[in-house]
Amino acid sequence: MIIMVFLACPKDCFDSCSIIAKSGQNVTIKGNPEHPITSGFLCYKSKFFVDAELGGKRLKKALLRKGERGKGEFEEIDLEKAIEIVSKKMKETIEKYGASSILPVEYAGNRGLISYYFPRRFFNFIGSSKLNHSLCDEAGSKALKSLFGTSVGMDPENLKDMRMIIYWGMNPAWTNVHGWKLAKVSKAKIYVIDPLITESARGANEHIRIKPGTDIFLIYLILNRMKELGLNIGIMDEIVKKYKSDDLEKIVGVNKNVINNFVSDLIQLKPFSIQMGYGFQRNINGGLTIKLIGYLLYLFGQEKNFIYDAKHIIDYEYLEGKGKDTQIINFANLGRELLEKNIKFLFIYNTNPLISLPNQNLLRNVLIKKDLFIVVHYLFLTDTALYADVIIPATSFFETRDLVDSYYHDYINLNEGLLKPIGESISNHDLFVKLAEKMDLKEPSLYESVDSIIDKIIKQSSIKREDLFNKGFAKIQRINNKINIRLDGFLDEIRNFKIPEMEGYFRLLSPTSIQGVSGQHNNYYDYDTYVHVSIEDMKKLELREGDRVKIYNEFGEIYTNVKGDNSVGNGILVIYKGSWPSIYGWNVNFLTSDQIQEYAMCTTLNSTFVKMEKV
Repeated sequence: MIIMVFLACPKDCFDSCSIIAKSGQNVTIKGNPEHPITSGFLCYKSKFFVDAELGGKRLKKALLRKGERGKGEFEEIDLEKAIEIVSKKMKETIEKYGASSILPVEYAGNRGLISYYFPRRFFNFIGSSKLNHSLCDEAGSKALKSLFGTSVGMDPENLKDMRMIIYWGMNPAWTNVHGWKLAKVSKAKIYVIDPLITESARGANEHIRIKPGTDIFLIYLILNRMKELGLNIGIMDEIVKKYKSDDLEKIVGVNKNVINNFVSDLIQLKPFSIQMGYGFQRNINGGLTIKLIGYLLYLFGQEKNFIYDAKHIIDYEYLEGKGKDTQIINFANLGRELLEKNIKFLFIYNTNPLISLPNQNLLRNVLIKKDLFIVVHYLFLTDTALYADVIIPATSFFETRDLVDSYYHDYINLNEGLLKPIGESISNHDLFVKLAEKMDLKEPSLYESVDSIIDKIIKQSSIKREDLFNKGFAKIQRINNKINIRLDGFLDEIRNFKIPEMEGYFRLLSPTSIQGVSGQHNNYYDYDTYVHVSIEDMKKLELREGDRVKIYNEFGEIYTNVKGDNSVGNGILVIYKGSWPSIYGWNVNFLTSDQIQEYAMCTTLNSTFVKMEKV
């Protein structure tokens, strides 16, 4: 019997693709051709979806730890027994240490609205600690809100009206492929600002190749040129007059003619838009950099034409339940937080922190040495799962009914589910319903059905039901993103700005690979674990292609092989994030800094400095 359904990719990606899936002898998927963004094709990563999400490496039974934490010694147990153990331990923890000693560690591994938000009803009701989601884009989001009053910008479908499109610090050809197509089919001139010669840089009309971490000085250089042309640069005049163009050009590594042409285009090619990436705001001055880009848009009267985030008219408080005042634990430096705070129980789902978080050595040591009970709900035996006391197998999006919105475009997608759960795997929704039952919790919202939640979201958000169920997607309204410029305190932030310098060190960048979304599915193919180095730096260090090197700093050390790469500038090392240490023995986050920045206590992963030597 052949079944065809609508699915929606719930991965942590801009595009949130609508998918048409078919099951018969085999499961096949394709992009929904009617979807205005998906446009009938899926990204490179989707080729792993069927094999990975439905493949032999999936967990099918619950596991109970028998040996030392982290050694991977488990015995299979029934799902009901696993839930009984977890609920009993949770009750004991609350009685002995209080509900705030329980911490849900969760993120965007599954962005389905129910899969993401429904479990929070449980934790909000019992009064557990909460996680500050500081790993990804929060620094830039907070910075934009402080300047514009919102981090929600333009609808990407309006890119067709732009005369110029600027991608600042991102590689959309790999990470936002449908948005990249929208830009490429437009008549706009495309700029990419990036220290690496990425696929997007090669496909752009112009590539401004700056030194990493010098974005603020690039903006000073732009403002300096604007001032030379007699343009008003507002309150930034006080700052910019302290810098000479020649000095700024040396810092940024960009020729004067490149800047002159760029400023000329900023003046003439209006309207233009800027899409700001998430990677480069994971720097010590990342939030401030985003704020200055926003200020640049304001000066040119294009403040509405940015793309950073999209949020929609969805009742998130209804979805996740009303929370209580409790302690907040910062995600970006979780290891240090666990050392200092009264946390005794970790419930980890929708994330794999022993791949994605910085300063891995510290975090792993804390998980081994601290008195913690750890539960992991996931599809695979990940590095994080190896440290668990109880592992509960999770369903994939092929086996789950949900809705998936986007933080890029304005369409909400239906995920009907195609198959029954594999083995004893259980969805996020059903798991927390069972936990509520075991703990004898009386709150009715903890037991609301998936269909009831979907129905209420449709009604609350004025979504066209017929579109959603007949097409697999429907238009959804953005929240009010009216711009309200606020410049108070702006100059004080700029005056205190300093660029970190580490003489004799390489700057380590850890961008996303074309293959994965962070660490998802990277257990299904040979991952690029090379350190990518400029040809000139290889000559200086007398390195040859494939040589074994040691890369190290105060956080740890790794051993890997060298790959000469002309797309990488001098003084920079590139290692793609997402490799599984349980497979390859290390991960780039064994080296990354867990220092946090002022904005949102967010990560500074790309302000990591290392040394490298041949072994």
